[in-house]
Amino acid sequence: MPYRDRDIEIKPCDAEAFERVKYYIDCFDLDNRGLRPEEFLTAYVGTSLVGFGRIRQYASCYELCSLGVIEPERRKGIGRKLTLHLKMKAGNPLYLVCIIPGFFEALGFSICEHYPAEIRDKLDYCTGSLPVPETYVVMKKNEDVH
Repeated sequence: MPYRDRDIEIKPCDAEAFERVKYYIDCFDLDNRGLRPEEFLTAYVGTSLVGFGRIRQYASCYELCSLGVIEPERRKGIGRKLTLHLKMKAGNPLYLVCIIPGFFEALGFSICEHYPAEIRDKLDYCTGSLPVPETYVVMKKNEDVH
């Protein structure tokens, strides 16, 4: 059953949470390059860390990445709330590389064919180092959606 929005607290990543976030990033086979705690937001239900996500800033754009929700807390609204808060933390343009475009389309992103070199590097990294049966796509935040 989904949580109510008010039951999920989103906050900056502190040192203790960062150690757990790094552990889950490895468990979930997410992008673990150049991790810095100040890039992350964390999600809590009560005192339990239930999710995390990252905004990476480049010279020409921002990237939403390393988004993860701890099992069995998936499909309860945590990823949605984290994504909305991460979008507010980022500037424009904001991109992401994913295998679940339907999830992100509902949150204001569209698949795109043209993107900066930094995002091309991320796509190449994902397809080369994080192989999955699904196809990776690049998505961009729609400019009129906040």
